[in-house]
Amino acid sequence: MSLLLPHLRRVRIEAEGWSSPQDKAKLANAILAFVAKGLPEEGFSKALYQRVSQMWGFIACFNRNGFAGRYFSSTQGRLAFLDQIIARGGIGDPAWTWSDVESRIAALLVEHQVLDLYRAELRQETVRGEQALLRRLIDRHGVPADHAGRISLAPALAAPLSRQQPVQMGLL
Repeated sequence: MSLLLPHLRRVRIEAEGWSSPQDKAKLANAILAFVAKGLPEEGFSKALYQRVSQMWGFIACFNRNGFAGRYFSSTQGRLAFLDQIIARGGIGDPAWTWSDVESRIAALLVEHQVLDLYRAELRQETVRGEQALLRRLIDRHGVPADHAGRISLAPALAAPLSRQQPVQMGLL
């Protein structure tokens, strides 16, 4: 699931340096728009890949699909992507690097508490996943009742996991 952050679409960045300020600003605004849309894997364009894979200490992976699969196919990946942006900020002279863009985007992510939103989303996903697993386990194994008919997980948790014969392992 992706978080939508439309307030980031209204932010505009100005930049300076060896790349034209217009080029830097255009791509910086495209990065912010991508974040605002919830970092959708299918929205990670070739132009974004070519620049972002060279910023904030990212490595290019193998190609755009590899990078997008690593960072944009799950909430955990999105969180790692955003965390790296914030942790690295911008390093270098904006006359020779994109450090002005890197710093500004990192600052905006902190200002808008984007990491906190993704951490909360990841916690909710974890709870939903654990609840679904619990439902499947109860469907499969039932819920034992104690002698008074109350539901109790204590006997199930205390019981051995299986009655299978132990497997012998050895070196050949």
